Amino acid sequence: MRVELNKRVINKTLGEGFEEFILYCRAKNLRPATIKHYRGMSQIIFKFIKPDTKLKEINPHTVEQFIISLRTRTKECDISINTTLVTLRATLYYCMKLGYMDRFKIHLVKTDKKIIETYTDEELKLLLKKPDVRNCTFLEYRCWVCVNFLIATGCRAQTLCSMKIQDLDFENLLITYTHTKNRKQQIIPMSRSLKMVLIEYLSYRGGEPEDYLFVNSYGGYLRTDQLSHNLVKYNRRRGVITTGVHRFRHTFAKKWILNGGDVFKLQKILGHSSLQMVREYINMFTDDLSKGFDEVNPLEQLNHTNKKEFIDMRRRR
Repeated sequence: MRVELNKRVINKTLGEGFEEFILYCRAKNLRPATIKHYRGMSQIIFKFIKPDTKLKEINPHTVEQFIISLRTRTKECDISINTTLVTLRATLYYCMKLGYMDRFKIHLVKTDKKIIETYTDEELKLLLKKPDVRNCTFLEYRCWVCVNFLIATGCRAQTLCSMKIQDLDFENLLITYTHTKNRKQQIIPMSRSLKMVLIEYLSYRGGEPEDYLFVNSYGGYLRTDQLSHNLVKYNRRRGVITTGVHRFRHTFAKKWILNGGDVFKLQKILGHSSLQMVREYINMFTDDLSKGFDEVNPLEQLNHTNKKEFIDMRRRR
């Protein structure tokens, strides 16, 4: 007897393809948070492209209609649309690779680059004012230490929450990141001010080397959403309305650039694989970079020197 092709394999649905894609993600050892994100985005996708839709029926027009529906029916901004579209694209590209559907390109929508808001010097002074450890709660004190850590390192929230006491090297002034976005262990310098803050914090915190550095109010693992919620309340109690854990990262980058820091070192400290994001930071902070530009500009300095020599020569005459 002739062997017949399994028609069910050829006629996979979007829902079946997505489940295979999730299985593939697990096999690739993607982080649980990433897989959870894909699951969440799939619920949005399935509202507009039904999970029982045959993959063979999905084409560029389907994706275009999906984008239009997101924009008109949910009033999603372009950045949010791209977030959902990335999940759809990853799923469909996986299915294309397996031959479940025809290949075609899926492009993200164009977005306007917005200026990233950062904390002002006045806001940072309010946030860095040390609480009275004799009267404040552990939660307030821990938030103050977290603020110091974020401003001193520019690390991501997940990196901070995953820090362990043993990751701190006070003797050599080094910090080891074991949890990073690109999953590569990273070592960065520790500022002397941060060293003093952390040593004092650990005298109150206690704990073993393998314990997490920052914990919740009950001494358990501090989740990123808990950290974000705690810092929102901490900021507002101090009169700082603008909030956001990632805003500390942008503030660190901005301060580094404005203080004349080396962009290659900034790239390494922030853990970016390329200079692209650093370039975006520089473009975003153009107005700030223009302040005092003449004082350090080579041409201005040379012209100032020539002008001074000319005036001195005129006086000697």
